[in-house]
Amino acid sequence: MTPSAPPPSPPLLPPAPSPLRALRLLSYLNAMFPPAVLVPAAIGNFLAVHFALQALAAPAVALTLTWRMALGALSSVLFMLLMRVYDELKDADTDLELARAGDPRYTDRPVVTGKVTLADLRALRWGVTAVLFAANAALAHPVPIAAFAVSFLMTWLSFKWFFCPAISRNLLLAFVTHNPLSIVLGAYVVAVYAADFGAAGLSWEQVALLLVGMWAPVAAWETSRKVRVPEDETVYPTYSKLLGWRVAALVPAGFLILSVATLVPVASAAGLGRGFEAGLAAAAGLGVAACVLFRLAPTRRRANLRPYVELYAVVATVGLAAALAIERGVSLR
Repeated sequence: MTPSAPPPSPPLLPPAPSPLRALRLLSYLNAMFPPAVLVPAAIGNFLAVHFALQALAAPAVALTLTWRMALGALSSVLFMLLMRVYDELKDADTDLELARAGDPRYTDRPVVTGKVTLADLRALRWGVTAVLFAANAALAHPVPIAAFAVSFLMTWLSFKWFFCPAISRNLLLAFVTHNPLSIVLGAYVVAVYAADFGAAGLSWEQVALLLVGMWAPVAAWETSRKVRVPEDETVYPTYSKLLGWRVAALVPAGFLILSVATLVPVASAAGLGRGFEAGLAAAAGLGVAACVLFRLAPTRRRANLRPYVELYAVVATVGLAAALAIERGVSLR
């Protein structure tokens, strides 16, 4: 008598979410806003802009850390987190639809799996908002407080799709209205700088180049993560679906080139040597090469342009801050 086959094993169920909101939010942060990566990135971006402004305004003078800079850096982290939570809340229904459609980038998201609830995210939103307002009230200076008010208003309007539902259905409209928020937050850093050091010695042309140079990697990252080969396209809106993969592949490359073109003259004026400029150009060149390679010979693996863009972003932000600190030295005030 042939033995019967064993019954099939039951499907593995995902672990139940924690009954504690704090642990659910911690799980969410680890998945969608990993602190070990994004907190240093936000602080590095803040310091890159602030240190560059100090170096441009006062050549051959040591850089200074102030208590307002600490509050501004904290605000930069919290703004980044708040925008992540805003996106989670406003895109919740869309994310669930994409997960049901089988898009692998959405099936494991914490909101989709139930590891975190929308009520948890609303609580996180209000907690972050309260700390942001407290930190910026403590700046005790009208210029950064006004810049904070504008920055918060703009991010809040983006949460509401600027009260224009058509934006949510158009990838290019969403990019044009939401991506420049990084320039607004860069202007907030300029305002924090002005509260401590004033505007004397600054060239506003150089300030504009600096802000554009810091924004362009954000634009490169946003466009690079929405490029796919045709067989991987789903209902998820991508630039490769909208523009065609041949054009979409080159869009991040254009933003990388723009960033180098604007940051190199800033770095030179700030007193950095050819070494940093060469490193910046090399990091951008690697990203541009990855985009061109995908354009010439598209594969699923080559469609993953994000790591190359993220490498450039680290060099342009953390690298710039570190290079200026090493070149000038840093003191506390």
